[in-house]
Amino acid sequence: MDQNEEKLDQLQDRLEFKIIAPSTATYFPYNDSNRHSTLDIALTKGVALNLNSIETLHSLYSDHRPVLLKMGPPDGGRPISTIKIADWKKVSTAFEKIGTPHLNSIPDDIRTTEEIDHAIGALTSHVRTVVEKYERKVPASSDRRKFPPTSLN
Repeated sequence: MDQNEEKLDQLQDRLEFKIIAPSTATYFPYNDSNRHSTLDIALTKGVALNLNSIETLHSLYSDHRPVLLKMGPPDGGRPISTIKIADWKKVSTAFEKIGTPHLNSIPDDIRTTEEIDHAIGALTSHVRTVVEKYERKVPASSDRRKFPPTSLN
């Protein structure tokens, strides 16, 4: 590793970014006494994409070859995975409402196992409906540990 490569490597470590470079030279000087070198690099930091390939294009008749950088979704081309999270404050508020069709179908006096089964089904259906109403999809990689801005007041 030469002195310039060492400096770039130290900078990469200090600033926590990645350097992506093609495996072949991108500069071919017309003067044969000068050496080939790589002029084109890509710098990334916090990119949620995977590197698919980086290649030098040899289609131009010039001393400089352009580079094609191909990036794609994480996990080998699969869509970004998501999870569902619920707004539990809204769910809690919805549970405080008494007059709902699911809960109104539960008898006050439960005497048989069939009535128990019906009550369990009605309650489960009500909970599922309320939670689904107040849930949303977010990327699985998102940081859900952050407090909402309203909780910091």
